[in-house]
Amino acid sequence: MGGKRQAVPVEVAAQGERAIRAELVKRRRTRSRQYMQEWRANPKHRAAERRRRNRDYLTREQRNAHRLRLHPYTGVRGEPQCGFCGHGRPVEVVERLRISETAEEEYVTVLIPYCGHC
Repeated sequence: MGGKRQAVPVEVAAQGERAIRAELVKRRRTRSRQYMQEWRANPKHRAAERRRRNRDYLTREQRNAHRLRLHPYTGVRGEPQCGFCGHGRPVEVVERLRISETAEEEYVTVLIPYCGHC
């Protein structure tokens, strides 16, 4: 990948400093793109990238599930959200019935925040 540094063409240099900078950025992006294409073509690197992607995905999903178990009806930053659409800020709390998991009661009352729009 390395090599001798190439001079900026005279036509570009004549256009000014801004054109020179743009040319250097274009070259750097091209080199980076070529390097990543070569890196990703290696089967060992592809397998490592796949393992990392799966691990990160599972970690993120577990984190989200844990957060929702501890604080239901809240966003990522802890702000309250509508229990139905998950978007709007709740303006009231509505009462709903949920089927009971125990045989003692048939239904259980559940309070859910509601935004009033959905």
